[in-house]
Amino acid sequence: MHNENGNRQTTLAAAPTVNPMPSESDDFTPRYLDASELTFTRSEVGTARLEIRKEACHLRVVVRRLMPLSKPDSYISLAADEDTEIGILVNPSELAPESLKILHEELDKRYFTPTIQKVYRVKEQFGIHVWEVETERGRVTFSVRGLNQNIKQVPPARLFVTDVRGNRYDIPDYRELDAESYLYIQRHL
Repeated sequence: MHNENGNRQTTLAAAPTVNPMPSESDDFTPRYLDASELTFTRSEVGTARLEIRKEACHLRVVVRRLMPLSKPDSYISLAADEDTEIGILVNPSELAPESLKILHEELDKRYFTPTIQKVYRVKEQFGIHVWEVETERGRVTFSVRGLNQNIKQVPPARLFVTDVRGNRYDIPDYRELDAESYLYIQRHL
């Protein structure tokens, strides 16, 4: 092949691609933890601590449900902080009773989601919908901005409502609510 000046150009073949060996930090293989090796305690300031027998003690542990809707009581991620996973606890019910109690307290704090049992009123004011509802924890009034973004429907009829403060409310099946509540839901979906 020749260029405009008549000089011969050589075409180099593409160099073969080299795939570097992944380092240990690139390993995405999950680590499953044995419940019999784990002990949860509370620190002096009330944070959850995790001790893995003969291995480590994490002064603060972050808990997350990996399958919050389909298996909320299984597959719990335990992390040293929001980004550093320690491992996955498949069956928390195998923990010692005191450890299980602390784990449930931490999950309850993270996933505080009251269940709406009755809707008394939904009123729109300047693009914000004010909900007055009954939950298993009492009567609550909260505001929702942008219903399309803050009400998520999980088929067939489950709803998650997120208020302006980021709190979530659950309606397991809006079809099972009383007639008045059902009408409010239908009107504002």
